[in-house]
Amino acid sequence: MLDFKKKIMRKLIKNYGKLFVLLGVTVTSISCSKDFLMENPDTFVSPPLLLVNEDGAETYLLGAYDAVQKSIAPTGNGNPAPWSIFWGTTAADEVVFPNWGGDRKIIYLHQVTSTTGSINSLWVKLYESLNRINSVVDRIGNMTEDQIDSDVKNKFIAEAKFLRTTINFALVSSWENVPLIKNEVTTLDNINVKQATPEEIYEFMVEDLKSALTYLPSEQGGGRVTAGAVNALLGKIYLQMTGFPLNQTDKFELAEKALKNVIDSQVYDLLPNYADVFKLDFEQSKEMVFAVGVDGPALNEGGLLGFFFGPQGSVNNGGGWGTCHMNHHFADSYDFDNDVRVINNIARHNANNTTPQQAVTDPSTWTVGKNTWRGWKWHAAKPNAYANDSPFDYPYIRYADVLLLYAEALNGQGKLTQTVIDNTVNRLRTRAGIPAADMMVLGSKEDNATELLSERRKELCFEGWRRNDLIRFGKYEEAISGITQGGPNAGDPITQFSDFEIRWPIPEAQIQLNSELIQNPGY
Repeated sequence: MLDFKKKIMRKLIKNYGKLFVLLGVTVTSISCSKDFLMENPDTFVSPPLLLVNEDGAETYLLGAYDAVQKSIAPTGNGNPAPWSIFWGTTAADEVVFPNWGGDRKIIYLHQVTSTTGSINSLWVKLYESLNRINSVVDRIGNMTEDQIDSDVKNKFIAEAKFLRTTINFALVSSWENVPLIKNEVTTLDNINVKQATPEEIYEFMVEDLKSALTYLPSEQGGGRVTAGAVNALLGKIYLQMTGFPLNQTDKFELAEKALKNVIDSQVYDLLPNYADVFKLDFEQSKEMVFAVGVDGPALNEGGLLGFFFGPQGSVNNGGGWGTCHMNHHFADSYDFDNDVRVINNIARHNANNTTPQQAVTDPSTWTVGKNTWRGWKWHAAKPNAYANDSPFDYPYIRYADVLLLYAEALNGQGKLTQTVIDNTVNRLRTRAGIPAADMMVLGSKEDNATELLSERRKELCFEGWRRNDLIRFGKYEEAISGITQGGPNAGDPITQFSDFEIRWPIPEAQIQLNSELIQNPGY
């Protein structure tokens, strides 16, 4: 049933989401029946005419899901700069970029300026998406009881508030000092907004998520927002508040409570096989707390993860452009003899030739120079005629992430026990085929944190959270400055990090448009 609902939702997103514009929204109307599957609806109505009943409100809501797909998920279809690709992974220590990497190379090297094109494109895309979602919150919120049942109305608004939080989280994580826009902008007269403090933005995100919890179901959502997704994101945000720039250590306890709610719900669990997590048959599995729906090449919205972080080679063999290479230090952090995540995350071969398993069992034949190793986790689904299009749903939060976050929350309070480690970190290590972390609890909070950070990289690589993790743990400069890979195919020259580059510059184009904006220090 979930798969059917998901297909309907995606069809709606395809047909209606693209019709939203930044200032004043226009959508397509269609009934809530088999007509959902119509390819070319020919009736166009304005929002006041659409938002007259529950069916119209749901159609409007699904445009908010599309907004997240276009800005948070690394999708194709001409999207300029998906957040997780260009920042969460690229500007961290999982990958390096060759000289032909374009803006991605500049981001990796921490050489962005206020005029870097991708920075401005992402700002525009995120605020466009934010306005679309604000429109959903505001306009559905104004519907009367005669138009929509109050419980349904509250549920739709709750979903939209979660989606709004994903956008605000991306904004504050990237630029730190950004305008906080809480309502739909309908005229250019309302567009000049001062920057809020990071604390104000984080508090607003927490408020949004807490207010959403009451109205959402507990089951796995199949691409729709549920209570589990809200609690997971709330826990993640609370933990981010414990690090730079807020350093609010009292949030460890709040993170613990939110994440425990996800665990205690018994809705989610780990899949037995790590490789299965990233197969199409399991894209909305019990391990996916929230995954952004992506349909793939046929609908021109396939994920770009394979394009950036997949292997090089024929697309018919699961390859692609192989844009980036593995950071040697990251690759070396694995137990190559036992950790099954190695052959699922890192390609030590050309995708034209063999599978990861064959590459490992016959290294004399298939292993290539270390400077050319690439990712494998996001290889394109076979067969596939598009090098940069994978139909796999983008995993925004996995249950594995929740378990590691929960251990982190308890460690931050000095409450980490062997039982907790066994039920979190060691569950992941057991699935990976490596020995349990029996000694973690005997170490200090700092030692435990080091192990948790390392485990997060090995488990969650290329999923867009590494940069946030490094900043939260206070290890960002150390990690970036420690990348020493050289050679024309391995990121030469190496990164040169300065403290102020922990945040992006405000795009110069936006400063020219909004006189209220102040450039971030150092730029």
